Amino acid sequence: MCGLCGLIGEDVHWSDPIDTSLPARRERLRRIASINQVVAPFRLQVSDVQGASYLVQGPTGKQGVASGLEQLWQTAEEILGRKLDPLDPRILDHLETLA
Repeated sequence: MCGLCGLIGEDVHWSDPIDTSLPARRERLRRIASINQVVAPFRLQVSDVQGASYLVQGPTGKQGVASGLEQLWQTAEEILGRKLDPLDPRILDHLETLA
């Protein structure tokens, strides 16, 4: 992605919060923390790229950039080389240990 596209920011997504009481940057960091809890069983890590994209890093160093949540999941699958199921027992069991 070029620098200009990165500065424009991502489009509004259905998963964006309705309550905007938190500053956008803080909400984005909260979202990334939640995403990292979901992808942790697969040894993936997600970080912010200039408040507009997500950097997805795999356990082998492979990485990709995603502009939104749907593309983030696709990028995670590409990095791991297989489909990911959001209802995978590993994800659900991991989230249960955090509750």
